[in-house]
Amino acid sequence: MKKAYFNVCKHLIASDLIIFQKDLVNKIIDLAIWVGLTLFVTGYIMPYFGLSKNFGSFQFGGILAAVGLFQLYGAVVELVGDLQGDREIDYHLTLPIPSWLAIASKAGYYFINYMTLSIVMLPLGKLALWNELDLTIINYYQLFLAQIFQNMFYACFTIFAGSLIDSMSKLGTVWQRGIFPMWFMGGFQFSWMALYTVTPVIGLIDLLNPMIYATEATRIALLGQAGYINFWICLMMLFGCAMISFMVGLWNFKKRLDFIY
Repeated sequence: MKKAYFNVCKHLIASDLIIFQKDLVNKIIDLAIWVGLTLFVTGYIMPYFGLSKNFGSFQFGGILAAVGLFQLYGAVVELVGDLQGDREIDYHLTLPIPSWLAIASKAGYYFINYMTLSIVMLPLGKLALWNELDLTIINYYQLFLAQIFQNMFYACFTIFAGSLIDSMSKLGTVWQRGIFPMWFMGGFQFSWMALYTVTPVIGLIDLLNPMIYATEATRIALLGQAGYINFWICLMMLFGCAMISFMVGLWNFKKRLDFIY
């Protein structure tokens, strides 16, 4: 029975990946433009105004951690669009697997989607920063773990965000109240220690932001542990936030679509 469940889930994910594969090149081009322009400014122009010459590598950590977050918005649009239109998800819920596995399969697809694009980012960052990004000091084991846990969170958060929105007209709310604050206060351009040093109260509040753990973990892998939240604490928090997001999203979908676990 478990093997049958696995095969159904595998085929659900594979069917979504066919569509993703067709658009992969365009997504990589979009990322290359974003990464190239951002790192050009932070790595080559901003040092002229007094920033450290190593700020480009620091900024790359923030970019690498944010890939899944920015892809998340488009995924939520597709998910809500399906709920408002063809409702393909209803078909998934009629398959001979527990309904929660159908939702989990969707999260699995999002994870592979975000993980694939995150892996592509490293060579793009190296091309943009060249000698400034030293590949020999990167802890690839930590980097791989950081990418797994942060993209697991983003995948589960996609389910959570999609479960909250009952109309396409409310999608702007996801960006303004969810994704943008998470990104802007998630350590994209600063470390948590720097934030805490400047304003301890805001620093403590920011510990509620899951993305701060994604950026900290990624920068630890790229630059070393010194000056950042403990790596293993970051992974633990990302895992906890992922599980909470998925469980709440699953509960919301259960009420909305009226299915049995």
